Formats: sequence, structure tokens, C-alpha cells
Amino acid sequence: MAGVLTTSGRRAAGVMLGAFLCAATVEAVALAQTRDAPGAPRDDSARAARSYRAGVAAAREGRWQEAYAAYHEAWGLKQHFQIAANLARAELKLGKHRDAAEHISFFLREAEGVSELDRARARQMLDEARASIATLTLVVSRAQATVLVDGVAVGTSPLGREVYVEPGERRIEARLQGETPAMTSVALAPGASQEVELRFVERAAAAAPIQPRTPPHRPPTAPDRGAAGPSKALIAAGGAATGLAAGTAVVLRILADRSDRAGSNAAVPGADSCYAIGPATLETPDYARCDEVHQRRTEAALLYNVSTGAFVAAGVLGAATVGYALYGSLRANGGPAVTAVPVALAPGAGVSLSVRW
Repeated sequence: MAGVLTTSGRRAAGVMLGAFLCAATVEAVALAQTRDAPGAPRDDSARAARSYRAGVAAAREGRWQEAYAAYHEAWGLKQHFQIAANLARAELKLGKHRDAAEHISFFLREAEGVSELDRARARQMLDEARASIATLTLVVSRAQATVLVDGVAVGTSPLGREVYVEPGERRIEARLQGETPAMTSVALAPGASQEVELRFVERAAAAAPIQPRTPPHRPPTAPDRGAAGPSKALIAAGGAATGLAAGTAVVLRILADRSDRAGSNAAVPGADSCYAIGPATLETPDYARCDEVHQRRTEAALLYNVSTGAFVAAGVLGAATVGYALYGSLRANGGPAVTAVPVALAPGAGVSLSVRW
């Protein structure tokens, strides 16, 4: 069993922390008797007691840097709640708020046999420290995971306690052998308190192979021949045929007019009387003259008929070309369907356009 420290005489193993926690005075208090850790040197408690006494002496004179160094050495040798409380007080004096919060929390968790007044004073110290730092409650989805803050391990899940960190951007991570680390980052202000969840990928989801996504089957659709627009070659051919038919009709009409004038009364006096009696015969008076008139007028009538047919053909070809171009354009743009129908009515011809919306 380890030895004990005394102030003015030997004290009982039960601790009295009121004097240590009091703001006015700092007194040495007894270290509770505890069993040494297996394998630890048996003189660690004695060395911790010497360092602890040196810290108490330095704290009594307000030499907080020396007191901190002595308490810190004692804490490294023996993690006892009594040393933790005194170390936290020195850390508060030196502005080491995060370390102070860790050590006073240790005191509140581990202290036995202390008064409620001492606990209340310890909580006041903790509140003072927490006002300058940030507090994290870390929830990890798996047990036995190593929890790290900014790459430094702070415990194993489930932690069961709060973690105190400096304000600012903090990187939090949980590591478990054979698993992808769970990690996140948080930005914390002084005095902030936040719960952070670290969730590992579920084993079933991680083990399941990723299946390639197959696009849904769609039946082939018939190509829309009009969707690409009308054929320029067909429009050009239709335009050329229309022009040729119209040109032919004009030429034939000119020739018909010429033949008609050649067989008129103006060209041949008495031509009307010759034409009225029908085709000339050898017995017809003025046979040669009447035969010429009849041939000219018959030729003119034939040319008129052919030119009219050419005009109709030109109209039909032109209307069909225009209708095709219009229909293809409207189909390509999703517009209404247009139907072109040639119409031949005496004494002329035309094109009927019907639009279906």
C-alpha cells in the first residue's frame, strides 16, 4: 500500500478538499490510499507525494507556473482525483482551460468521500473553464472504435464522457480495424456545446457488390422520316420540274398565238369564211388559201390545248413541291400536318391545301 501525505499531522485516508478548493487558501491534503497498478514501481506514490507537496508549497505563495509543473509531474506518476483537482486549479490560473476542464471532470467522476460543497466548487471551476473552450458529445455507431480529435486519440467508444477541445475548426474521426474510418469536421466557438455523430458504413451495405445499373428496356420505335425535315434534293427536283413545265406551257402558248394569228382575217382576208366550211377540198373555191387557214387554226387549237395541259402540270408539280416542303418542316417542328391535293375544274385548275391540327 502506498504512503500518505500529511499537512500538520497524519490524516485519515478519507479526503477533505474544502481547503484546496477554497479561493482564499491552499492547503496540502492527504492522498487517498490506493493500490498501485500491477507492474508499476512501488516508489511512484512516494515520488508523486513529494511532487504534490512541492506544488502545494508553490501554490501557497502564488507561484502558479512552479505549482503547475509539480502537480503535472505528480499526475504523471499517479492519476488520483486529488492531484487532478489541484492540477486543474493551477491550469485555470495559467489559462490552460481545456486541460483544466479535463482534470476537474476527472475529479468529479472519480472523487469519493468528498462533500457536496467541494463538488459544487469543482463544478464552478468546470464552468469557468468551459466558458473559454468547446464541449463535444461524441456518439459513435460502433463500440470499441478509437476516437480521435485532430489526430489525437481521446478514448474508445462509447466514451461515456464529454470531450473538451479548443475553439475553431476541429476534425473528428473514429477508427475500427477492417472498417472505413468515420470522420467529420465541425467549427466551434468558445463556450459552444455540440453533439457529433460518427457513423460507420453498415457491414451489409459494404459487403454487397455494387450492381451496374441497366437502363430500362425500351422497344424500338419506327423512324420518323419527316422528323429530320424535308429533303432538299426532292424540293430542288420539284422546283426544276415545275419550272420546266411552266416554261413549256409558255412556249406552246406563244406558238399557239402565232398560228392563230396566221390563220386570222387580218393575215388572210376571208379566213373566217374558209374556216367555217371545214377542211378545204379541191372543189373548194380558193383551195390553197382556205387550206392554209384551216391548218393554221387547227395547229393553234392543238397548241392551246397542250399549253393548258403544261400549265396544269406546272401547277400540280409546284403545289406538290410546296406542300412537301411545308409538310416536312411542320413535321420536323411538331406542327400540324398539311395535305396538298390538286384540283382540276373547267375552265382551269388549282391546288387544294388542307391543314390538320
